[in-house]
Amino acid sequence: MRSRCPFLLIVSLLCGTGPALSESLADMWTNWDPAWPQRLGFTALGYDQEQNYAVGSAEITLGELAISEDAIGEIRNEVSQLGVKGDFWILPFWNIHAMIGSVEGNTVVTPTVPGIDVVEVNYEGTVFGAGTTLAYGQDSWFVSLTGIYTHTELEDDLEPIPAWLVMPKVGLRLDKFEVWLGATYQNLTEAQSGVFNILNVGQAIYDIELNAAEPWNGQAGVRYGLTDSLFLTLEAGFGNRQTIVGHVEWRF
Repeated sequence: MRSRCPFLLIVSLLCGTGPALSESLADMWTNWDPAWPQRLGFTALGYDQEQNYAVGSAEITLGELAISEDAIGEIRNEVSQLGVKGDFWILPFWNIHAMIGSVEGNTVVTPTVPGIDVVEVNYEGTVFGAGTTLAYGQDSWFVSLTGIYTHTELEDDLEPIPAWLVMPKVGLRLDKFEVWLGATYQNLTEAQSGVFNILNVGQAIYDIELNAAEPWNGQAGVRYGLTDSLFLTLEAGFGNRQTIVGHVEWRF
């Protein structure tokens, strides 16, 4: 990705004030340098994620009896997503994007108390997202910081899932390749409610709010330029949250 911003350009922006700064920004907007990133891009993407959840809050009742949230054991979530994304470089160091896609998920709660059934919730829906990236780099290296907000509307009257992510990265450029290491901070809330069976006792009603057990995970990725306009990207996440992301990107 041709996402470099000359050092002197950044310095001049930081030192500039008032009309001079406005003129510099306006000039970059209207006189796009061919060495900067191709301005408009469209991306087809696939995303898979597995992670543990933690209980944010829980209300579990059996008739008039309240059951402790300690009865909730391991909570495992899996999500698969297919979507499309459009992005635009407003300035050579500032990109914005929006995306839409379909999502399928599965959340499994394994109780710690013998006799209580495993609770499994399968869901489908549509995910919407928007975000922005700040980037800086030279010929052989780059750094970036991306923020994303997503909102997933689920079918079958399930509660929507909001999430926001922050992703810092540092990487190297090697001819047609880019490689990077980074991290992702994910803040999400998944609400689940329903009933589960307690052996020889009856049905308990639950209303729980779930969050990511570990907000941070590591990332490693590679991007290859097939042409000046067509790129392939593969990125993997490791730690408590395992992810795999594939992109086919067209820029012009």
